[in-house]
Amino acid sequence: MRILDIGCGRKKIKGAIGLDFSSMSDADIIIDLNAERFPFEDNSFDFLYSSHTLEHLTMDGFWNVMREAYRILKNGGQFMIVVPYYHTSANLANPFHNNQLCFNEHTFRFLSSDYTTDSMPASHYATPSCPQWGLRYSANFELDLEFRTLAVTYYYYPEIKKLSEDEQFKARNTIPNAVDQICYSLSAVKPCPRRPEAGPVASGEDPSIYVVRQIAYLNEQIACATANHFDEQVTEKARSLLKGLSPHEDNMYVMSGVFIPVNQLVYVLDELIQSLQSQIDCFVAEEHKSAEDSP
Repeated sequence: MRILDIGCGRKKIKGAIGLDFSSMSDADIIIDLNAERFPFEDNSFDFLYSSHTLEHLTMDGFWNVMREAYRILKNGGQFMIVVPYYHTSANLANPFHNNQLCFNEHTFRFLSSDYTTDSMPASHYATPSCPQWGLRYSANFELDLEFRTLAVTYYYYPEIKKLSEDEQFKARNTIPNAVDQICYSLSAVKPCPRRPEAGPVASGEDPSIYVVRQIAYLNEQIACATANHFDEQVTEKARSLLKGLSPHEDNMYVMSGVFIPVNQLVYVLDELIQSLQSQIDCFVAEEHKSAEDSP
């Protein structure tokens, strides 16, 4: 294997080529990691390692290292990164760290377009606005690099290490000094996937037409929910929203006296549609089961 230790310091991996910006390190090559191109050919390394280096870089330096790492890794080559967890007291206080760089379980979602990941359960990363794992396409430009997250390892403080996995998850999301370090194992995906053209706006479809379809479907759902006595709270919320909603002009609507562009209205309506749809799906499933159980 051809191995590169990025920011090797005085603890270079045996058999690896060492890169560092300090002449006091064990590096084979002294380089400015914040700005310089790595002196290696494309697709020439099997494994990269970086321990407690990325947090010392500038934001531009972080992107320089990630782009260069992607360039020199073979397809499927791996990059192991060890950094301090973002809200440990020592990390936040360290004047030699760049705390614009936030390293937690979400960090490398932004370098992936995978819908899911095997590195952790969905409940550990999904949010209402970002239920999928990969968030690379949230950038307003093409990054031209893609890493798959193979594994995420947490090095907990002793008192947290004794807890169950669910308790550890709660601790690292609610209190500081639960996790000391975090380790990522990434894999280079080549060729780099290209940004898809998806959604009502990106596809070229007029978002106003898309909203009209949503409103029509929501009215159908309300009729179904009313006829079958679904959760009145959800149904009434949808009914009230539609009653207070009216088109304005220039791709704008008025919602209970508040202006809202159609691009944002798509998400408001979708949340209601999904809430009602889950009830409809349950109702259909129960009806189907009852039909099967009938003699």
